[in-house]
Amino acid sequence: MKKTIKPSRKIGGTISLPGDKSIAHRAALLSILSSGPIVAHNYPAGDDCLTSIAVAREFGVAIEHAGTSVTFTPPEKRTLKGNAAIYCGNSGTSARLLAGIIAGSGLSATITGDDSLSRRPMKRVAEPLIRMGAEITDTDGHLPLRIHGHRLLPFEYRMPVASAQVKSALLLAGVASGCSVRILEDSVTRDHTEIMLGAAGEGISVRDIKPVPTPDPHDPRKTRMVMPETFKREITLASRARIVGGEIDIPGDISTAAFFFAAAAISGGTVTVTNCGLNPTRLGILEHLKAINCKVTIENKTIVSGEARGSVTVTGGPLKARKISGDRTVDLIDEIPVVAVMAALAEGTTLIRDASELRAKESDRIAAIAENLNRMGVKCGLLEDGLAIEGAKELAGADLAAFGDHRIAMAFAVAALAAVGPSTLDTPEIVSVSCPNFFDLLGQVSA
Repeated sequence: MKKTIKPSRKIGGTISLPGDKSIAHRAALLSILSSGPIVAHNYPAGDDCLTSIAVAREFGVAIEHAGTSVTFTPPEKRTLKGNAAIYCGNSGTSARLLAGIIAGSGLSATITGDDSLSRRPMKRVAEPLIRMGAEITDTDGHLPLRIHGHRLLPFEYRMPVASAQVKSALLLAGVASGCSVRILEDSVTRDHTEIMLGAAGEGISVRDIKPVPTPDPHDPRKTRMVMPETFKREITLASRARIVGGEIDIPGDISTAAFFFAAAAISGGTVTVTNCGLNPTRLGILEHLKAINCKVTIENKTIVSGEARGSVTVTGGPLKARKISGDRTVDLIDEIPVVAVMAALAEGTTLIRDASELRAKESDRIAAIAENLNRMGVKCGLLEDGLAIEGAKELAGADLAAFGDHRIAMAFAVAALAAVGPSTLDTPEIVSVSCPNFFDLLGQVSA
């Protein structure tokens, strides 16, 4: 049923959010490989994260809920029913990480998903796992994936495309099989898997490559900063790596917080999110908010279970356009839909480049963003790998489409708050993929 969203010029308040989706997935899936229970606090109730719970249960992991805490108790021996078909719904994280677990476990299974997930690329994870020694058959590069796991070979891999999911699949394959893995990243991606392997296990090390002063060959009196390696990060998993379990406290999801920060940005209001995840690989949205003329403050910063968190307050101001490309796009990849909404109300034209990855998400997010912005009267041009958005003084209320994508739905619900006149959203229920109480939270800051 369509949802009508009325404009609100008074945005502000303090909220707390469900646990980070990326971290929650990993807590559930790492329990399959653990020798002891994993207790995940502040586990979110979104559909995708519930899928990872269901996947863990397929391997015999016992699940116990107590409020927002979930205890995952692994069986003495990992098993799957013969020729098991494991359904991953709409969750790309569940499917790709699961591929690594099965590949290294000596088990056989077929990974399936819904229509949306079945259109998303899987060859990028299948190919390196095959090189490690797994038998994998994909379906024209997509699901279903048929996997026959084996004892895998030690593996070194330089990531051709920035993908935390592929990196995580290879690391979990190594843990499952007891083989060493060395991964080199040219663009640093989310490191929640590495952090959790360190917090709930042992045998993982991470080395960040920093520039060092080097004599200038043209003038020995001078020095210049030079990268000693051609990559930016090295992740090494020892063959003895293991997961032993423990307690994981999940901070609030900063990718969900981005929508509420954007509401403050476009209205000039102030929104605070408490216990917000502040993992260094996820701070692109805060840097972007500052760059477009918002005020960002962080208080009560601490680290729990290896993950930084704190109270983040964002106050909007007259927004300015900023080009987004390269590593900035990588850092903002999940937030691009709501970044585009802010761009629509910024002074100047915003170019978003190097974002072709967005065409293979739950929807073609590039096309979905352009369609909805055009409906709201914003000039938005499609580029081969992104968008050109001409800032407007106001947005028109419109009939908006979610395109079956939770982040598109949430981004344009925020846009509707700044529109002239009411808007409708065709399938608001899709937000349950990541944040079932999204509209309640939005009401708290826009009442």
